[in-house]
Amino acid sequence: MARPSSFSRVRVRCRAPRRSLALLALAGCALVPVAPAVADLQNQIGASQQKDKQLQSSINADKQVIEGFDGRISDLRERLAGLQGSLDGEQAQLAELQRRLRESRAHLTTLRLSYVRDRRILAHQLVAQYEAPRPSLVDVVLHAHGFADLLETADRFKEVAQHNAQIAGEVKAARTRVGRETRRFAKLELTQEHVTQALQAQRDQIAQLKLAVVQKQLVYVRSKSRKSAQLTALRHTRGRLEKQLATIQARANPGISASSASIGQGPGLPSGGAPPWSPHSGAYGFFQAPGTNYSVGDTPRIAARLDVMGKALHLHLIGLSGYRTPQHSVEVGGFANDPHTRGEASDTPGLEGVPEATLNAYGLTRPFAGAAEADHVQLHGG
Repeated sequence: MARPSSFSRVRVRCRAPRRSLALLALAGCALVPVAPAVADLQNQIGASQQKDKQLQSSINADKQVIEGFDGRISDLRERLAGLQGSLDGEQAQLAELQRRLRESRAHLTTLRLSYVRDRRILAHQLVAQYEAPRPSLVDVVLHAHGFADLLETADRFKEVAQHNAQIAGEVKAARTRVGRETRRFAKLELTQEHVTQALQAQRDQIAQLKLAVVQKQLVYVRSKSRKSAQLTALRHTRGRLEKQLATIQARANPGISASSASIGQGPGLPSGGAPPWSPHSGAYGFFQAPGTNYSVGDTPRIAARLDVMGKALHLHLIGLSGYRTPQHSVEVGGFANDPHTRGEASDTPGLEGVPEATLNAYGLTRPFAGAAEADHVQLHGG
């Protein structure tokens, strides 16, 4: 039960000489401060509900935008997959180019060494020929020791000439190969540079696409998170206002708010069980708060039993929370899998002073201990 408010002290000071007039004055003094307070609370609750709808509408709009970004992200992932395949192919091409470059570099080094060696041999031969002039035919004949020696000397001169020609040809060929391999090497290096630039450009494109989409989506994610926090705070505040309203309404009607000493066992449920609950007027029974859901799971039976008990014990019971979605339950301080999310519970101010035995007589139970859970009830005994 909530602590008595200042309104009860106003009622105590109202007096009249006759008992009937005193009762009328007492009721009048109670209603004077209560009516404005009730109207003010109802206005605040109405404004809170309107703000709740606006926030939910804005959050749903943010969700739709975020879902739109999710679709774009899916398309982007497909594009990224295609780009990645291209990147893999170009990476393999780059690896092959690098291998060929290494082979070309090694081959070019070998050719250059061969070219240097051949040039050195050719130069040696030319120096030797310069230092030892070629003998004339008369000298060869005069110094020959017979016809065989003459033929051998002629063959030797012929071999030297052929060798010199061969060395000169090899030097020329080596120079040609070096030039050709140098050009091939330069072409490979240029190709490698182009492939590397293409890879880097595509990587940059992927990174920019990711960053652009994430930044745009993050704006709406933050907006949704901020509005969800506002919605949670708003519902907490509205819950306190509704409990204050229920307390004031109970105090404004004598006998509605009862302590455990004044509430008896009551007749309990009828033999046929509680009749289906439907909204009604009057001071006693169960009254569903606007915006709540008592049509899922056990909540219709809980409402019916609360209505029978409220009428029997002269209690004004307000159902502040029946079925809740997991998201709503978390937002108002519950859990994603609590009894409310299964339609198995009701938070009902006005039950705080009802003993457990009385609840059981009407097929209800208070499963959780503690003052904070004094208005939380569920079905008892099926």
